[in-house]
Amino acid sequence: MFGIKKASEAEIAERTDLAGKVAQALTMAGFTVHQDVNQPAAALGALVWADPADGYEGGVFVQWLIDPSLSRAAAESAQKGETQSSAFRHFGFVTKHMHATLIAILGSAGFQAVDADDDMSPYLIRVEG
Repeated sequence: MFGIKKASEAEIAERTDLAGKVAQALTMAGFTVHQDVNQPAAALGALVWADPADGYEGGVFVQWLIDPSLSRAAAESAQKGETQSSAFRHFGFVTKHMHATLIAILGSAGFQAVDADDDMSPYLIRVEG
């Protein structure tokens, strides 16, 4: 069986603490923040979580969550090849700008926040203390 190796309990505790501090910093900046990665469909705003995986796969991550109706409209446009539709352009604009905004705000709050360089989630942010 293949499985994802978890980080040590101490490392997971450090990540959980950092995720809490990141969530607090974003809340203080006025964002609605969610920390339950298992319930993002119902959430809007910033999602902050600590991934317990060992190595570089794990860490503290932040992602901007937009309304599912805009996500669906953008996906439908993409499936039809309509990448110039207003929904597709608006989705891209919001996602791109909120990604940059979150990185800048977290940097201002003293965190090292960078693009996670994840092909499966292109606007994912990795945060370090």
